[in-house]
Amino acid sequence: MVDLSDGYVGSSCVIKAKNNDLITMGVMHRIGKNFIDIGSSRNELPSIPYNLLVKIEIYNTQIGFKVLIGRVYLSSPKLARVIDLNEATNDERREYFRISTRDTGVIYNCMRGDDILDMEEESTDYNGLKVHLVDISLGGLMFRSREAFKVNDRFNIVIPAMGDSMLFTCEVRRSVDRPDGEFGYGCEFMEMATKQEDLLYRYILKRQSDQLRRIR
Repeated sequence: MVDLSDGYVGSSCVIKAKNNDLITMGVMHRIGKNFIDIGSSRNELPSIPYNLLVKIEIYNTQIGFKVLIGRVYLSSPKLARVIDLNEATNDERREYFRISTRDTGVIYNCMRGDDILDMEEESTDYNGLKVHLVDISLGGLMFRSREAFKVNDRFNIVIPAMGDSMLFTCEVRRSVDRPDGEFGYGCEFMEMATKQEDLLYRYILKRQSDQLRRIR
């Protein structure tokens, strides 16, 4: 059983299935010796099958963010009880906070080795390259573009939908061909500060809330 501080009571929570599908959002209601209770925040909780393996993302800017893995013991419209809890590793934690998005990013200062790349003028916006995000997590993001990038290219990116002009540094880790003629690029965030991670958490949580609202 993971040792979870009572300070997490009242924190926003996200419950996901093993494959990362969003099940519901709620609030940490109670932390017991061998279980946690998650209550409904606004609407009734959905029925979750007994013994289902789930991932619990707990959001709290004061004492930190947690990702727990456990099994559902009780499920009702007002409360879900999860037992057999373990804390995710740092790599797992970053991977679990992943959400699909259709927001736009603007890339600046793309470097290939020691060279700055020239980007197509018709694709630029405010002296940056406008790209379409596919998904995002604390570890990185994927975007699509007709612009050709290579693995290990490094750049700065701004995501206007975050409501902040924060620059994130990314490095291209893989590329995939897309049927629409564009390329998809999986990128890793580099050298992230606490303020940047906090902004990402807020953005991802907001997008999860929007997704859940559409499901309902």
